[in-house]
Amino acid sequence: MNRNILFLVTGMTPQIITETVWALACDPNKTDKWIPDEIHVLSTEDGLNQIRATLFDEQVFAKLKSDYSVLSNVKFDKEYLHVISKDGIALKDLKTPADNELAANMICQKVRDFTQDDNVNLHVSIAGGRKTMGFYAGYALSLYGRSQDRMSHVLVDSDYESAIGFYYPTVSDYFVEQRFTGKRFNAKDAKIWLANIPFVRMRFSINQDDIIANKDFSTVVEMINLSLQPIQLTLDGKRKTVAIQDKTCKLTPKEFSLYLLAAQLKHKDETLYYPSKDIDGDNIGEAHQKLFNQIHGKYKTKDDVVVDEQYMRSSLTSMKKKFIKEFGKSIAEKIAIQSVDNGYSINLPLAQITLNA
Repeated sequence: MNRNILFLVTGMTPQIITETVWALACDPNKTDKWIPDEIHVLSTEDGLNQIRATLFDEQVFAKLKSDYSVLSNVKFDKEYLHVISKDGIALKDLKTPADNELAANMICQKVRDFTQDDNVNLHVSIAGGRKTMGFYAGYALSLYGRSQDRMSHVLVDSDYESAIGFYYPTVSDYFVEQRFTGKRFNAKDAKIWLANIPFVRMRFSINQDDIIANKDFSTVVEMINLSLQPIQLTLDGKRKTVAIQDKTCKLTPKEFSLYLLAAQLKHKDETLYYPSKDIDGDNIGEAHQKLFNQIHGKYKTKDDVVVDEQYMRSSLTSMKKKFIKEFGKSIAEKIAIQSVDNGYSINLPLAQITLNA
């Protein structure tokens, strides 16, 4: 059964919630009404206290539901308020860059969780709250949003924007007073518009594993940016690392030796033979085996090893796991040793591979 979820990142302006709900579900001029089944709000402790005090304690939301029967089954109470917290301690406000990063991560996580369920239709409002939070919510939906998901901003008639006690256009006369001018207006006559905001849906343009994995906001963005740029791969023999820009992956001597062998063969326009598990004693070939042991001897004092099917398989598997962890799956699939036309190789142009070994 499908569920409509409205997600907001406001707090100190709780009227944004009721205004948005009214614009989505109650506006008599709106033909394509969208009625939320659940309303979720993420904010600071101070922001959520504002919501509790006005929408719940003062019964504003209950009055909205009473005025508009279409909202009678909407679920929204204190259980649907989510606080931005660190180590179990709620943040009262967002004051530092670290606080903002924490908010970004939690917004990202919420949007990711909501969009994991195919039966959820998500509507994200970027109105209210700090501008950075609205930006993060919009960007998160751009990362995770599907065809059924929407984004909007609510606009209110200027006469009512700063009116004390205005939360939505009422069905009967209800007069409110402007905060600074003292002018009185009838809430029944208020105009509210919902601006639907188009956004680029990147979810299906980039590797799903890079964005769906439980990573923080900045890491997801970094991995996506990295995957969209031309790869410049650098192998550092001294450190036994593979690097792309400023991100580095440390390999074991066994892994690095095999990867460096593949890179050196690439420069010779040669590929690796993948040994068969069905042939006893099968390996990568005498010449390549000799070259591998020369490389391996530089990084680990050990007797010569035979690169057979088991050795090859375990090395390629462990390398790829490390590449995925450090660079994301999109990059890992491009730089891993893989099957090509006539063997196994690093499937990148030579110009994109630098050897410092």
